[in-house]
Amino acid sequence: MVLVRPQQILSEPELGQAILQVVSERRFDAFQESSGVDLRKLPSAAIAGFPYAILYLAEVPSGVAASARTLFSERLLDGAVTKQPRPTLTRITGVVGQTPETLLTIDERAIAVAVGDPIQAKIAEAYAEERLKNSPTALHGAALSSLPDLFASNAAVLFAPGPFADEWQRAAGGLLQSTVALAIAARSLASGKLATTLCLAGAWGDSATEAASRLGAAWTAFAQSSAGRLFELRETAEVTAEPELLTLRVELDLEPLVRGLRASVLGDVTQILRLPDKTKSTPPPPSENDTPQ
Repeated sequence: MVLVRPQQILSEPELGQAILQVVSERRFDAFQESSGVDLRKLPSAAIAGFPYAILYLAEVPSGVAASARTLFSERLLDGAVTKQPRPTLTRITGVVGQTPETLLTIDERAIAVAVGDPIQAKIAEAYAEERLKNSPTALHGAALSSLPDLFASNAAVLFAPGPFADEWQRAAGGLLQSTVALAIAARSLASGKLATTLCLAGAWGDSATEAASRLGAAWTAFAQSSAGRLFELRETAEVTAEPELLTLRVELDLEPLVRGLRASVLGDVTQILRLPDKTKSTPPPPSENDTPQ
């Protein structure tokens, strides 16, 4: 699950300009035209992944919910179903392409879109109607409740509950094999830097110090890898240990991070390897018959 404050992030001069180098204004405009939602003006948003669905949630400005309902209905194939259990709740369900999608608007100030199984939108509707008072929310569930409240002081946070299977168990020096849940948070600092925090929750107990050393060594190895060199990551990080929580903190330089993202996502091998562009014409070397001017 990802929690993010888009409006805050894009309003910060250095960070906002950096993001626009990867995602252009034109793409933001195109998304607004097709969905009715301007991502640049959302106070808060979330994306949650489930085995059979993805749930998108957003706090929206006045007037956006109505526009979103209209554009969502226009994209649906025949057979769309609209239900309004309360005047402040509207749920529209249909098919886009071959995938079921459900839009829920709440009090004209929040929207939820479930892509895949519509049950996630129905659960959001039940919470809005206060019919699930005894059911804990995601951040207060069995796994994620073991993590600190990082969203209070960061503009973007990724949460992932364990257990972690297959190749993920080897990540972070093999620590994910014993990790109950993890979180990665980021916030902007002055002078073009990002403060990032990684938290691993688990029953570390008396081995917490040794686990912290493994986490620090894993970060150094990653920073020295080809991906780490691409993003010019610092090789050392601050790591702290508690019996049930490991925390790694490191500052990232924004400029090489964005440059690396552009090279890996948008660029070609010339940009990634920082090779000279041979498509640009260069003057031929002077010949013996050339006379200096």
